[in-house]
Amino acid sequence: MTVANEAARTAENRDTGSALWKLSVGVTVGALAGLLVGGVLGRLVMYGLRFTSPESSMGKTTDANSTIGEWSLKTFGLLESGIAMGAQVGALYILVRPWLNTGNRPLKTCVFGATAGGVLFIHPDGVDYYAVKPLWLTVPSFILLAAAFGYLLSLWTERAIATERFQAAPAWQLWIPVVLCVPAVLHVTLLPPTVLLVAAALLATFARGRLQGVVKGWSGPVTSWIGSRLLFLLGLANVVLIVRAVAEIANKSQGS
Repeated sequence: MTVANEAARTAENRDTGSALWKLSVGVTVGALAGLLVGGVLGRLVMYGLRFTSPESSMGKTTDANSTIGEWSLKTFGLLESGIAMGAQVGALYILVRPWLNTGNRPLKTCVFGATAGGVLFIHPDGVDYYAVKPLWLTVPSFILLAAAFGYLLSLWTERAIATERFQAAPAWQLWIPVVLCVPAVLHVTLLPPTVLLVAAALLATFARGRLQGVVKGWSGPVTSWIGSRLLFLLGLANVVLIVRAVAEIANKSQGS
């Protein structure tokens, strides 16, 4: 009985350690990709779009609280936003990763990221798409940024997981990237509070080493089949929402 209990405990610790390792990789890579794509590259794109926008747009405040046509300390706020949002999306990627077939994961994440980013950033109630023009350039720019982030997130995460270099590291070291991202995440929250509470509960489960059944069930064939179809349907719904948002922005722009 003791041997059986010890074997079960060893298997549980192995599953939990592997899950915690993947979570640490996802958060770290997500934060890095968010910093580079969302923070640095996104700011450069916005600065480049100033040259295609009318003079009347200069000096206006964007949805990200930045001033069009100017470099300022607010740029550091965009870098923080990139890190925070990237870390959260990185954790979500690890969550849905079992639902994605092993082949072409970066490409699939790139396509889905483009649709999800389009819904997140393209909305008719903001300022950006009325001040920064032309619309045919601004919309693809933000969609391509989201696509690039999704591709890099998946590519770098898969490569890091495949190396397994730090998988045997002590648990406290694997928690370091997660803890470091907490201040930025609390300041720039991408997810609803309820989802964050659920995530905190799951993290507590990680910490207590009781994840064996959850990991096996979540990555099982039935759950993966359902999850992959849900992601596909969600991607289609995102495309519809993007088209509606762009059409509404175009109509408002013509009426103004």
